[in-house]
Amino acid sequence: MDSPADPPRRGRKTKSLGATPKVGKQSDLDSTKSTGTGFQLLSGHTSLKLPGENIISGNHGSIQQDKQEASETQSSESGNAAKSIPTLSSPAARQEGDAQRGPEEFKAVNPAPPRLAWKTMVRPAPAPSALKVACCLLMYCLVHINESGKCLPEDKENMEADDMLEPPLCSCRIEAPKNQDVVTLAEGKCMAVESVDGKLSLCRKVILKQQMMRPSLRIPLLVLCEDHRAGMVKHQSCPGCGFFCRAGTFMECQPDGNISHRFHRSCASQIRGQVYCPHCGEEASHAKEVTIPKPDCAVPTAAVRAKLDSVTVGGVIDPAKESLESVLNALEDGKYKKFKLPPKQLYFSAKRGELQRILHMLVEGVDPNLRMDSEKRKTSLHCAAEEGHKEICHILVQAGANLDMCDAEQRTPLMYACENNHLETVKYLLKAGASTGHKDMRGSTCLHLAARGGHTGVLQYFISMPSIDVNCKDDGGWAPLTWATENMNLEQVKMLISAGADVQIRDKEENVCLHWAAFSGCDKIAQLLLDKRSDLHAVNIHGDSPLHIAVRQNQLDCVMLFLSRGADVNLKNKDGETPLNCCSVNSKMWTILNTNKKLTDCSVLICAVKDRTVSKDVSRGYEDVPVTCVNGMDHEPCPSNFKYVPENCFTSQVNIDENITHLQHCSCKDDCASSSCICGQLSMRCWYDKDGRLLKEFCRDDPPFLFECNHACSCWRTCRNRVIQNGLRVRLQVFRTERMGWGVRALQDIPEGTFVCEFAGEIISDGEANVRENDSYMFNLDNKVGEVYCIDAQFYGNVSRFMNHLCEPNLFPVRVFTKHQDMRFPRIALYASKAIQAGDELGFDYGDPYWQIKKKYFRCQCGSAKCRYSETVIPGQNHADSSVRALSDQTIAQVEHIQSANTAIAITQP
Repeated sequence: MDSPADPPRRGRKTKSLGATPKVGKQSDLDSTKSTGTGFQLLSGHTSLKLPGENIISGNHGSIQQDKQEASETQSSESGNAAKSIPTLSSPAARQEGDAQRGPEEFKAVNPAPPRLAWKTMVRPAPAPSALKVACCLLMYCLVHINESGKCLPEDKENMEADDMLEPPLCSCRIEAPKNQDVVTLAEGKCMAVESVDGKLSLCRKVILKQQMMRPSLRIPLLVLCEDHRAGMVKHQSCPGCGFFCRAGTFMECQPDGNISHRFHRSCASQIRGQVYCPHCGEEASHAKEVTIPKPDCAVPTAAVRAKLDSVTVGGVIDPAKESLESVLNALEDGKYKKFKLPPKQLYFSAKRGELQRILHMLVEGVDPNLRMDSEKRKTSLHCAAEEGHKEICHILVQAGANLDMCDAEQRTPLMYACENNHLETVKYLLKAGASTGHKDMRGSTCLHLAARGGHTGVLQYFISMPSIDVNCKDDGGWAPLTWATENMNLEQVKMLISAGADVQIRDKEENVCLHWAAFSGCDKIAQLLLDKRSDLHAVNIHGDSPLHIAVRQNQLDCVMLFLSRGADVNLKNKDGETPLNCCSVNSKMWTILNTNKKLTDCSVLICAVKDRTVSKDVSRGYEDVPVTCVNGMDHEPCPSNFKYVPENCFTSQVNIDENITHLQHCSCKDDCASSSCICGQLSMRCWYDKDGRLLKEFCRDDPPFLFECNHACSCWRTCRNRVIQNGLRVRLQVFRTERMGWGVRALQDIPEGTFVCEFAGEIISDGEANVRENDSYMFNLDNKVGEVYCIDAQFYGNVSRFMNHLCEPNLFPVRVFTKHQDMRFPRIALYASKAIQAGDELGFDYGDPYWQIKKKYFRCQCGSAKCRYSETVIPGQNHADSSVRALSDQTIAQVEHIQSANTAIAITQP
């Protein structure tokens, strides 16, 4: 690690925000403060003045100059108390007062019409109280009463000044830079207010852009959601009051056939009795009065979800059958035939949970898979799943919505439901057929999103499903267990470990979960990982052990735990730092570590040599699970005289029938567990259970051939009949034995029937085997047809080349076919013949034909009480034969070994 504050690296790029074009000095418009007293609207116990602007410049000139003139005007009028109190008046009266000022600019003698108070706009939208509704209606009536009242007397001078006035234009398409104070005040929610026949409603949807907009200079700057931003650009917001005109009765000016400007009749600009459009300044005498009915959602989704939650646990999940029936009845009444909504409204209706409107639009032929480019190319199903509207998801799926369609971030609707902890929606989407293994742009699956968000219920549901890989990694090499560990979620960590999560799994910087437990400082999770045999001395690419991380992050509880478990305080990282060097001298942490170091250095007890890691991964990353190599017996380094290959390879030309048209394959649509599966019939039946383990009745002594599903099959890649083609899944370790050289042991408990590993190496012919000097790593393929072949792991092999013979074996070999069905070249899979405990050495029986030859040269060293080839069972023999006799015997042994009908292997170590 680079610094004490650096966490273990994830190997991910950070996000960057693109620059947004700014508009001139539009931000100065916010600096104008209201000097008058505005109306106040009570919202519960909150009351706040409406912020307004005093000076309106006809030619959009300098705001600072207007502010100065406003201040001078206010001071000149301070002698008259009556003039200092603004009053509501009609537009005509306002124009008369404005005419006394110059033709270029005029003063607003009253604040903007009543609006929702700022506090009201940023509070979560509660159920409308009677007091709030009454206040809204009262203010709305006051505006119209005052605007319809008599104006002040009009003199000739004012009339002449009116001739020089021009109606102000709107600013609907002007975007102001973001103001953090406004965004904070709005709590990141949309501040748009819609007016429908005098009834006001606040949007409160989440905003995506923080740049501000407003329809005119008299309206305060607002942050808006994408829906209302689009409406603002289309001139759907009234410049007089700032309310959006989307339903109800309002005026509509159409300067040409493609553009329409919406405003309220009382908010139109008036000069000398003429009415002008407040958007474009054109004469509004030809403006039409438009009425758009507001759809009445007779079935609110909140009530629908309440009914869904009342379903019993044993009942069938029905997405609000009664509610859907009432929606259909309302649709048949023809309520929605009077107007037609744009297709993109389907997305926003799905977000708001408008069930009837969605059903109406789908009946009208709107595409349920329509993407919203402004919303990261999401579909309506993405939005409904993100908000947790299960009944809307059902409607969209029935209408043909794609369950696995990806947005711009390669996320599916199921992934959004998981990320937002909507368990019922997750259950529905999975039952509808959504894919569980999809990855987004960061490589995260649904399991990652649930673990990262701390959603225990969603995580529990996923890991209870069959064929879920709890050790899948994202692009940073993080597994769900890594996320749960870093987030200090002990319950999730226990849940994942019980489901088979690998505590030794490493990320891209080779940090194990214990590193992240030390970084987060959760000693309970660290203790749980240690109890599950997590390596206390594991180091990452920087050479840091978990103790280094805990000391650097000043996590005292974890440091004490690691020291009590025998952590090495003298271990140095790649920068030459010990844990003592990672803390301040004479600090409490330093004192604890220094005391432990002195006790360790002064110990007179000679402890046994500890296993030292000689290789972090023998496979060099070719296996999904790293294979470590340790030596606690001598100073022998990790074997390097071979190339690690995860599958069989060839060094000479061998013709294998890999023609995909020659493969026998199944057409299953399920998990290939039925008796109708063709691949299962080739194996006599499907021998795997739902966990990928061999059934109890599988014959160990004379195992049949296994034919797993292949590329020509119609089943999914995650079907039950695909096990060894998934590669190594069990954590293994190569270690130095006391008498048999290198061996292999398990680092985790392995249930009976589990696939452990494949015996992989170089496939050679019988003739090639006869001329090779060392036959210690050869495995007979036992093919009865054609030329004889065997696998030689001497120069090319995997972890199985280190496995020793055991007279009481815990593994047994089975011949399996996956990519091809050429009977000459089966793959050799090793399965657990019994339950194996973590730390047990792994091995299998080489067979009697092997020992009939090899007993002349050495004895079995397995140490079993039932050993058949030990020194006590086979008396010593005279090895003083001539070298010619020995060479002849060795040649005969090679031939007999290769041509043996039994499955046998010879692995001997110096």
